[in-house]
Amino acid sequence: MAKKDDRPIDAGLAALHGKTEQEAIDFWKSRFGMIAAIPSDTARVGALTPQLRELVRITDLEERKRLTTARIKAFVQIPADQRDRITKTRQAAFNVDRGVLEEDQKMVDELTPNIPEARGYPGQPTAAR
Repeated sequence: MAKKDDRPIDAGLAALHGKTEQEAIDFWKSRFGMIAAIPSDTARVGALTPQLRELVRITDLEERKRLTTARIKAFVQIPADQRDRITKTRQAAFNVDRGVLEEDQKMVDELTPNIPEARGYPGQPTAAR
C-alpha cells in the first residue's frame, strides 16, 4: 500500500496556521498581487488552484474558516484590476478542479454574509468567487 503524502500542497499557506488574522490577510494580499501579475491565464489558474486545494484539505474547520475569512477580507482590499483578474482566474479554476472549487465556494458562501467588509460587495454572497 502506498504511503499517503501529508506534506502541504502550499507551504506558505500551511505556515499560516496559528498566525494572526492580519498576518493571514497580508499573506493573501501578497499572493493575490503575485497571481494577478502573472501574464498567462493558464499560469494564473495553476498558481491559484494549489492554494485552494490546501485550504480545502485543512481538517480543522475553525482554522479553515479563519483562513478563508482572511482571504475574503484580503480580496476586498486589493485593487479593482487585481480583483478582476483573480475573479476570472478562480472561475477558470472550476474547470481544473471542480470538486475543490465547489467545496471552497460552500465555505465562501457561508462566511461572506458575516464579513462586514464584504457586505453589499458586487457578487455578494460570493465576493471572493
